[in-house]
Amino acid sequence: MLIWLRSRKGIVVILQWLLVAVVVVLGLTTGAWRESPTVFWSLVTLTALGNAAMMRMPLLYFYQPTVGMNLFIADTVFVGAAIYSMRGFDTELYLPYFLIVLVAALTRSLARALAIAVAVSVLYMFLVWREGSAGSLLDSAYLIRLPFFLVIALFTGYLANAARLQSEAVQSSRILSEQVRSLQQLASGIAHEVRNPLTAIGTGLEVLLRRLPQSGEERVIVQEALAQVGRVRRMVQETLDLARPLNLKAGWLDLNAALERTVRDEAGSRADGRVAIVRRIAPQPLMLWGDSVLIEQAMHNVVRNALEAMPQGGTLEVGTSALSVRGQEQVLARISDTGGGIPVHQLERLFQPFYTTKPQGTGLGLSLARKYLHAHGGELTVDSVTGVGTRVALILPVAGPVPEMSSAKAPAGS
Repeated sequence: MLIWLRSRKGIVVILQWLLVAVVVVLGLTTGAWRESPTVFWSLVTLTALGNAAMMRMPLLYFYQPTVGMNLFIADTVFVGAAIYSMRGFDTELYLPYFLIVLVAALTRSLARALAIAVAVSVLYMFLVWREGSAGSLLDSAYLIRLPFFLVIALFTGYLANAARLQSEAVQSSRILSEQVRSLQQLASGIAHEVRNPLTAIGTGLEVLLRRLPQSGEERVIVQEALAQVGRVRRMVQETLDLARPLNLKAGWLDLNAALERTVRDEAGSRADGRVAIVRRIAPQPLMLWGDSVLIEQAMHNVVRNALEAMPQGGTLEVGTSALSVRGQEQVLARISDTGGGIPVHQLERLFQPFYTTKPQGTGLGLSLARKYLHAHGGELTVDSVTGVGTRVALILPVAGPVPEMSSAKAPAGS
């Protein structure tokens, strides 16, 4: 029984009985039913029989859009007939119209609620005119009621529509979160299954490479195969990192030193002399509380992207500084390149996993970098101008959202 009451059918039937009850109570308390008792009780009886018949209808019937509109029309006519037959224009019998408009605003769209309010206003004006004369329409007692029908529909419909949109947004967010969680589990499972065969293939290719002569077409083919295996292995590892939840191992670290190590490692692996490095590091240590491995990995991904954006050479500029935003102490790492830049239409997709414009890219580097920064309460922003270069900013709070920070103390000089 409780489940039936909570369904659409139960709500509609309860509202229909409530309308009949309101009309009966108003008719009896105002004495208007004495004007035409036969008509009054006939209207109430017919409506009650209709409500009883609705209680026996299948649940599916109440989910049809036309049913709701037909009920609003029937209710409007029922109240109008009750007012007209009992000459209740000077009583509170018009109040059930407010109930109809209110229910329409709560259960229908704003446009339909306004349409019903207009229909109610037109019908009420017609009844007033039929009861008296055209001059009766100018009576303030009647005129004041007409705009209230529209005001109630507009105000309540607006609030109800906003509540519905918020509810739909929450539901969509919940569904999206579940889908993302499922995809993460799927990606993690596939990555685990692929990683072991890749390791065996890579090991076999390395053994084969050692047995081949130092020159020859076979050696070139094996080296290319090894490079592709390394690329896929890195993609698998990054997919696992992107899918699994983070477990921060936080401590105090110096952003200056972390960025210096990152530049030294990445530039050292591409020591061809075609890229000039300009350092604008803050003179004082910039201490922050976070996971040094994840923060340095984020910077590695960004610096690697910057270097790969300048295959013909250019300038890599790195810098750090301290910030204070709305009273919160922050540190900033800037990494700029003079590569070809990123077109605007590609900037919008820059953080989508597996989206890349580089032949050897995985499309996961920036996604992981932003994930690591978000885990620390930070942010990663990208500004780029085509033909000029790209600038990436890594912003981190000095004290990130890590439980241990409440009991830790910053080292001297921070």
